[in-house]
Amino acid sequence: MRFIQRKKSMIPGMLCIAALLWVLTGYILYPALKTVELSLTAKGVFSFSHYLKIFAADTSLNAIKNSIVLGGLSVVVCGVIGTALAFFVHYFEFPYKRIVDKLLLLPVMLPGLIIVFSFVQLYGESGLITKTVELILGLERPLWNFSGLKGILFVHAYTQYVYFYISVSIAIKHIDYSVVESARNLGASKLKVLTSVIFPFITPALIASSVITFMSGIGSFTAPSIIGGRYRVLTTQILLSKANNYMAVAAAQAVILTVISLFFFVVFRWYEKTKQFNVSVKSVLISPVKIENRFLKGLMLLVFGCLILTILLPVASIVGLSFVKSGKWMVSIYPREFCFENYKDILTRARAFAPFFDSILMALLASFVCLVIAVPSSYLIVKTKLKVKWIVEILTLLPWTMPASAIAINMINAYNQPNLFAFNAVLVGTYLLLPLGYVIRSIPIMVKTANISFQNLNNTYIEASKSLGASSFQTFAKIIVPIISPGLLAGFLLVFIRSIGEYTVSVFLYTASNKPVSIAMVNAIFEYNIGLAMAYGSLLIVVTAVLSLVISRLSATVL
Repeated sequence: MRFIQRKKSMIPGMLCIAALLWVLTGYILYPALKTVELSLTAKGVFSFSHYLKIFAADTSLNAIKNSIVLGGLSVVVCGVIGTALAFFVHYFEFPYKRIVDKLLLLPVMLPGLIIVFSFVQLYGESGLITKTVELILGLERPLWNFSGLKGILFVHAYTQYVYFYISVSIAIKHIDYSVVESARNLGASKLKVLTSVIFPFITPALIASSVITFMSGIGSFTAPSIIGGRYRVLTTQILLSKANNYMAVAAAQAVILTVISLFFFVVFRWYEKTKQFNVSVKSVLISPVKIENRFLKGLMLLVFGCLILTILLPVASIVGLSFVKSGKWMVSIYPREFCFENYKDILTRARAFAPFFDSILMALLASFVCLVIAVPSSYLIVKTKLKVKWIVEILTLLPWTMPASAIAINMINAYNQPNLFAFNAVLVGTYLLLPLGYVIRSIPIMVKTANISFQNLNNTYIEASKSLGASSFQTFAKIIVPIISPGLLAGFLLVFIRSIGEYTVSVFLYTASNKPVSIAMVNAIFEYNIGLAMAYGSLLIVVTAVLSLVISRLSATVL
């Protein structure tokens, strides 16, 4: 009898696992396999012809090479900037340190498309900073060319240095100062201490950040499509193939991009395992070094002042230009007429408000769905010993190795005809496909965040709850959820920010019924309505800031 009751109690859990595997297989693995199948099919038969065409064309080869170069240079540039900033902020003591630390995280809160547009308005050929420098120096031509590889790297430096800054900052805080002191007592020079002691401590953080930055770099679409000029990369070539209805070629290009990303992901992870650094002595946390020299302290404050200005300038330009009157800023260097007309148009005209509302709705929907998928996935991965957990872990992290353009192509190839996972319906051209694309792209972020929350969950609480007679549902609702909710709320916010201004997946999957604000901003720029585009950007910043404040308050209440 007990055996039968035990089996019955296991049925709900087994059904949940089956449902989870069905979702992960149907919306992550199946679309990827459909793209591979299409890329290997020509005239209804198995063929490598699409790949042969790609590797035989100089344009495609250049795009592949440019994508790899862009990813590698992004790692180098962002690594140098992010690591240097992390050491300056957390290794040294100086005034207003906490404020600087918070401001350096600001780019994480801004959708990439908004940053690209603000940089164009500041540093482009007719940008405010560009024209100001020309005016001061009496130049007839711009001092720099904000396009091509240099322009893309400039944008990447601003948007992606944060990956290194966050990881290295955490690593620095956990450096064992007793090891540093031991090395100094043994006569090691400062350079030797840096290379032999400190660097091994931060190596795992550098590798993890390099993985994220490289995959973001080769999968970058927003900056290359807007300011790339003749610097073609695979992501823009995929969109070109799709626009010309060469879906098989687009599928092959997406597979190539995914394979490159996956290859470097594996290489980085292998290298990370060979560079594990452990200490056996009791850890003594490092204390920030005080700078006694007034000249050095003043110089550091000056450098950080310029740095903070550089970080805040794009945000200030977005807000300031959002008040520019439509069609009135075309000839003069600086805008002269300001008004609230752009905000009034967005908030009062249904056609202008629809993209803003749709983006918020789809971002919230994607965040909730990611949360629903991530919680059981992370519980299986972290808190169980079931054999199926490695399958769940691989499937949830698989989108991490796929650039956004490849995910979009996968979705199109999988759901352009009725199938079981689409409930025998065609999803291409429908409202749901775009938010579904947001979900697939953001699942790894939510799962990683939830994993950390579950790792911090002490099993003693769960066992105590069950021993007192609480059911599994009561234990989950009253014990597990309150403990892990701060981490889940943080993941929810990250997914929302990542989705609300998303451009790459949007440009592939949007329809007239769900045109997101990112597409509306691009359309406004091309129509020379800069004020309207920046007003959209300002509203996105406000929504993100408000949601961030609400979630931080909720987290504080829970804790």
